[in-house]
Amino acid sequence: MARIYTVAPQLAGDIIFTDNQNAELTQSISALNGTLDQNNMPLSTVTRAKLAAPTTVATVGPPAWDSYYFQSQSYHIAEGCAGIVEYAPNTWTMGWIAFEATPSAADRTGFVLEFEAQEGMLKGEATIDLEHRQSYYLYGYSTPAEPPETEPSIGSGFIVRDRHTGELGVFVNDVLVARTGPIWIACGRHTYTLPWASPVKSGPVKVDVRWLIDYVNSRSLVSTGTFYFVGIIQVYPVCAHDRLLWCRNEYR
Repeated sequence: MARIYTVAPQLAGDIIFTDNQNAELTQSISALNGTLDQNNMPLSTVTRAKLAAPTTVATVGPPAWDSYYFQSQSYHIAEGCAGIVEYAPNTWTMGWIAFEATPSAADRTGFVLEFEAQEGMLKGEATIDLEHRQSYYLYGYSTPAEPPETEPSIGSGFIVRDRHTGELGVFVNDVLVARTGPIWIACGRHTYTLPWASPVKSGPVKVDVRWLIDYVNSRSLVSTGTFYFVGIIQVYPVCAHDRLLWCRNEYR
């Protein structure tokens, strides 16, 4: 076995300190329990011939992802996108909305992973290039005429609706494991990165990314003596551009 250096100097005066003596035993005990590293395993013990090459499995989809299986862990990576995915306001619902619930099945890549996991830990990251613009309402109005005017005054105005917030979350088998918290998404286009981790047992696993929006109508058009007529209401859709979802399954 390779040489192991002492954790503390062994001086004559230290013989009464049992901590330093017991610390030396933990290295040998840990080796008996299977903890072998570069400090207590000779370099010539493991050769390149004993290292098995990983197995690669490509899921064509949609959704599509690549899986790489090693001896102690596996990686699952979904990246790429088929253009912009739009979520029109008439499709919004309360609560979490799955990104994979897109109008086209071809747009699901980058939002979901499905694989057979081994007991241990799942660690990964979701990166979404998300876009949402400020909504607005254009309107016209008229007010009663006052002497010496003979006709009511007519004007126009607008309201910018930008108080709504959104949120991104990662789910493992329909259990929320990470979330951004409320973020002001009515600010154009930004990229959000969401790291996550979760224990897992052996069996099928589905990892997917979801979003929600808390849309706020900031003002109501009510005024005594003023008549408002129909204007133009513009509520922009939520758009997802490039995205990346990956997961590492560390075996127990």
